[in-house]
Amino acid sequence: MSKFLATFRLTYINKIKAKSFIITTLLMVLLIVGGANIDKIVSLFNGDDHGEQVAIVTQNDGVYDAIHAQGKLIDKNIEYQHLSKEQATKALKKDKVDYVVEVTQTEQKQLKGTIIDTEHVSNDDKAAWQVTLSQIQKSMVAQGLDLSPTELQQLQAESQVTDKMIGESGKDGNQDVSEMEEVISSVMVSILNVLMFFIVVNYANQVAMEVATEKTSRVSEMIITSVKPVVHIAAKVLSVIAVSLTQLLVIAVTGIVSFYVFNLSEKLGKIDFEWTAHLKRLLTFGIAFFIISIISFIILAAILGNMTARIEDISQSLMPVTLLMIGAFYAGTFGAMNPEHIIVRILSYVPFFSPFVTLTRLSLPGTPTMEGIIAIAIHIVLIIVLAWLAAKTYKNAVLTFEKGIVASFKRVFQKEMHS
Repeated sequence: MSKFLATFRLTYINKIKAKSFIITTLLMVLLIVGGANIDKIVSLFNGDDHGEQVAIVTQNDGVYDAIHAQGKLIDKNIEYQHLSKEQATKALKKDKVDYVVEVTQTEQKQLKGTIIDTEHVSNDDKAAWQVTLSQIQKSMVAQGLDLSPTELQQLQAESQVTDKMIGESGKDGNQDVSEMEEVISSVMVSILNVLMFFIVVNYANQVAMEVATEKTSRVSEMIITSVKPVVHIAAKVLSVIAVSLTQLLVIAVTGIVSFYVFNLSEKLGKIDFEWTAHLKRLLTFGIAFFIISIISFIILAAILGNMTARIEDISQSLMPVTLLMIGAFYAGTFGAMNPEHIIVRILSYVPFFSPFVTLTRLSLPGTPTMEGIIAIAIHIVLIIVLAWLAAKTYKNAVLTFEKGIVASFKRVFQKEMHS
């Protein structure tokens, strides 16, 4: 046990101290912190610390006061000026105001607004001012009819329209999901799949390179004289897995700290964000698939690295891992567009593909939770088989230098049969 811990500790510390680990971790931390403060970063490049300057032209002081009060509720940065038409025109020509809104009242007591600008006025701006003047007009009509505050509130109340998507029946029951929840699910899956791809590729290459380097440089010949081959490969693989999980822990802690320090709860509240049962389920399975994909691919890379006779052949030896990762990633991408396709359903149970594909399917509330549990169970069985295979191949191949993966495997299993 002491030799295992010594090998584990040495590999783990060396990986943690490596420049590649420090740089990639810092970049991810900065990316998370930057994303949490994206609104502040954008404001730095606006070039104008002041809000819009809007001139209001109207003969009715009450109308101006209503516009000013309602406008401040919508956007506190907008500054309003009550000017005459002549003053407003001069201010617009001298760029002292962004645009002018002339408000008149017809004989039928209806408000009419005209937006005056040096550029084309967008339909969004016209629609926004139409809503503002309509609300003020309702209030003025209500006051003329001597309505009570309660009656005025009822008059101005708008009908509420929401949206929901009905999940397929027979799959965990009918489940409802809002459009916002659907968008958040898609974003979560995309981020998890991209992170999973790059982290797995990075650490799979690392462990394969380290095992292959030790073997081709004959360092492993000296190591196995004092440490059992099975103990050595187990310490190597587990230490690299621990390093990857350490990086994930740093990323998770950064995300949690940013959430509270930069008050993301308030920002998310503005977009009607809520941790629903569906999102919690998706995050839980995302973490589980993240961990089992890292473990399975790292063990597979260690096996292939040990089968490499020359360090120059490491890229060729890792081709199966690379192809599997690319195939799994694109299968997950295809699954996002066609989650109910028969190929996607089949791949959701196929080892190495399931972390990407099943996670994509679980973004749909109608996908049964049992589908994710079965995929995880299959992958755990795969990990056990790979761990057994890694121990056997390392023990029998550490001192063999056959060229080619197929020849190396044949030699290893021939030794196993004769032993």
